[in-house]
Amino acid sequence: MSSINKFCVMGRLVRDPEIKETENGNKVANITLAVDRDYKDKDGNKITDFLNYSLWNKDAERIKNYSAKGSHVVLEGTFNDKVIELDDGKKIHTFNPVVTKYQSVENINKIDNKISDVKEIDMEK
Repeated sequence: MSSINKFCVMGRLVRDPEIKETENGNKVANITLAVDRDYKDKDGNKITDFLNYSLWNKDAERIKNYSAKGSHVVLEGTFNDKVIELDDGKKIHTFNPVVTKYQSVENINKIDNKISDVKEIDMEK
């Protein structure tokens, strides 16, 4: 049997994407999505998770150009396993999402501030 390593998440951008440049010249957009859970807490309040993602280089430019705070977006990708060794020698595993596809469900046209058609952007191209 083969393996599957894939995620798909839909939520709203917490703030406008901003691009920063690393010391070696790569561009990165660090974004946070607000993702509502399908159930409520014991008091009837909805539960929202705030999930962080990074998009790199052309992908970072695309999300900045096609989305803004409050935009409903879908991200797809895979997870990378990263092992971090602590000072005491103990190793911990972290799973980092790698975004490979971005879809804006509500594409905000920044020129005339109208909502336009759904725009899908394939990050693998």
